[in-house]
Amino acid sequence: MKVSVVIPAFNARSKLRLLLYTLAHSVLDPGDSFELVVADDGSTDGTGEMVAELAVDDLTYLYLPRTDRSSRAAARNAAIAKATGELIVMVDADTVVGPAYLAEHVRYHRLRNDLVVIGPRPDLGDGDFDEERLRREFTFDAMPAVAWGDPREQVLAEFSGNMNRLAICWHLLFTCNASVRIEHLRRLGGFDEAFLGWGLEDTDLGYRLRQAGLAFAFNASAVAYHQRRRGIDAGMYGDWVRNLAYMMDKHQAPEVAIQSIVGLAMNPADRRIGWVEAMRCFEFAARALEGRLPVPITYRLVVVEEDTVDAATAELVARGATSDLLVIDETRGAELAGLVQCMDASGELLYFHRPSAARRAEIFSRYPVAESFNGLL
Repeated sequence: MKVSVVIPAFNARSKLRLLLYTLAHSVLDPGDSFELVVADDGSTDGTGEMVAELAVDDLTYLYLPRTDRSSRAAARNAAIAKATGELIVMVDADTVVGPAYLAEHVRYHRLRNDLVVIGPRPDLGDGDFDEERLRREFTFDAMPAVAWGDPREQVLAEFSGNMNRLAICWHLLFTCNASVRIEHLRRLGGFDEAFLGWGLEDTDLGYRLRQAGLAFAFNASAVAYHQRRRGIDAGMYGDWVRNLAYMMDKHQAPEVAIQSIVGLAMNPADRRIGWVEAMRCFEFAARALEGRLPVPITYRLVVVEEDTVDAATAELVARGATSDLLVIDETRGAELAGLVQCMDASGELLYFHRPSAARRAEIFSRYPVAESFNGLL
């Protein structure tokens, strides 16, 4: 499989250089390959000269003159138009990635063809990068430590690690770290370039991909580390409100309109609730619109240990179409995370990876079990 890594950039010269250094260490399976496509959205900081000096193999550099219609959507569309790979991996210029990053995106896409894969983007703390060392190798010793995790993981821990069962999975598509096959992007016309300023151009794409029938999966191993933490300022929030109004008018759908709940956590002048709490409210409201109201359900429990992966896999395949399943994955590598999220289950299919004893008790209290595979509770 050929991967096209699409990177929009605007005055991010030093940060983009670090990303290109780390992408150069990518390790793919035999027969797989990747190219880089940088869409420079009118930078004035010497980004183009930096890219030329690096002389990176398989890199296409596009310079887009800055206009009043410049946007992240337009930059990404320009890069996608130049891409030659069958899989598009979208990552922002202010991130760094490990050697397995691209391979992890590819691994999930081999599970099914109609998939959107989302990876976490934790924030690094303050500190310096050892650029020369990162040029030679990827090591955490050459960069600041992770200071903040990705809050989307808290949402998944709350409801289920099976992103495909979240009613708001499309809203959680952040193109700082996501991938989808190019055929789906072209079929839908890519990003909507009417989204200007900050926010929701990726959400809109996620919504359209979901409406087109694609599945969504979260791969916790496909990590893009954010080089700096940035809060939402008044200008960004104003852009988001304007783009939300456009998205609501465009789709005329109640699930799109109730995204206004998220605004309660984003207004820097009047932040009423936390972002995770806003997502919790949004998910419950979206489920109500789908008719997934709370009803008494008993689940068949499948506990996966390192030595029972094959048997648990067979159990999921056999029962997934007819039973409501609760999967507790105790393997270190989250062996069944991909399979669970890529299954077309008719009922509920919940997934939790290595929950603590207290969390496990909470899960069983919330989701009662009628029977269990292997008799493990």
